[in-house]
Amino acid sequence: MKSPVRAWTFGLAVLAWLFGGGPANGASTGLRWITFPDPALALSGLPWFSVNAPELWRFPLGAKDRIPSAVWTRAVAPDGGRIRFSSTTTRLMLRVQTMPKQIRPCFIDVYIDNVFAGSARVLGTRPTEFELFAGRERAMKNITLYLPNNHEVRVHAVGLDVEAPLQPPSAFAVKAPVVCYGSSVLQGTGAAHPGQTYPAALARALQLDFVNLGFGGAGKAEAAVVELVNQLDASCFILDLGKSYGDQDREAYVRMLAALRAGHPRAPILCVTPIYSSKEPNEPPYREKSERLRAMMREAALARRQAGDALTLVVEGLELFGPGDAALLHDPQHPNDEGNALIARRLAPVVRRALGL
Repeated sequence: MKSPVRAWTFGLAVLAWLFGGGPANGASTGLRWITFPDPALALSGLPWFSVNAPELWRFPLGAKDRIPSAVWTRAVAPDGGRIRFSSTTTRLMLRVQTMPKQIRPCFIDVYIDNVFAGSARVLGTRPTEFELFAGRERAMKNITLYLPNNHEVRVHAVGLDVEAPLQPPSAFAVKAPVVCYGSSVLQGTGAAHPGQTYPAALARALQLDFVNLGFGGAGKAEAAVVELVNQLDASCFILDLGKSYGDQDREAYVRMLAALRAGHPRAPILCVTPIYSSKEPNEPPYREKSERLRAMMREAALARRQAGDALTLVVEGLELFGPGDAALLHDPQHPNDEGNALIARRLAPVVRRALGL
């Protein structure tokens, strides 16, 4: 199995505007600041950080000229990236900045012991200090910061109580991450916050690491992109290319499955067919495209199973999110936070069985 790139345990986070919070305004006194990156802060979900540091990009800079520009412009955002550590700190602060070109609000979510603890909005292209939480119990706790979706950011430092110890986070149930590749649905376009994408919710429920390589409408199984995906050490692959695969024939999809299997002989490969869109009932061409893609992906996966590849599995998107779930759409194609949580709950038993958890 190819695994030249591993998830590096460096880390940090980036934030602002924590539910009524905001810039520190002098509240940073009495803290010890840890400059990013630092081995004491574990960075998960960004496996090329060792070659990109301090940039929080999802693909290595050296690949920029080999992959489609639509993929690269999305890859500079740290979707799925998390800063993880354990500490007794009662408060947490960050020095962070966004890169230019903000289109949508830029959030970072905070979870304590896997329970949602707040969300902060990052503003400004200059480094700024922000308080993420204060007044917490002085007990050891696992802290996870979910870096933004769809926004390039840079983290400079994290601030903790002066006397608070800093320890590694709790271990994942499986060492290698679940590697997710594909579309805007997988990336979490409809989710308001990065901790609410379905890969994030799924991984949290099963105590798994994950890498989110969703690239909006640019998830098309190009050979150069699949080559990068194939470099990663993976416990399992979730391939959710959805409608972004477009009008291609099946060959790119078939080649992707063959390449991933050759690189990862023992890793389950879950082929997710497109979920429901509210455009399907009223737009016959869109419905026909959806049905064609479902059939193509299903048949490609079943062909591998019939050839003896029992670890390639079909996951029907309409069983994860179907017509009866339309009220949970953020827009005609993308589930909202609750819709992403529903997909994660329905997908969790499949992943649990595939990994033998």
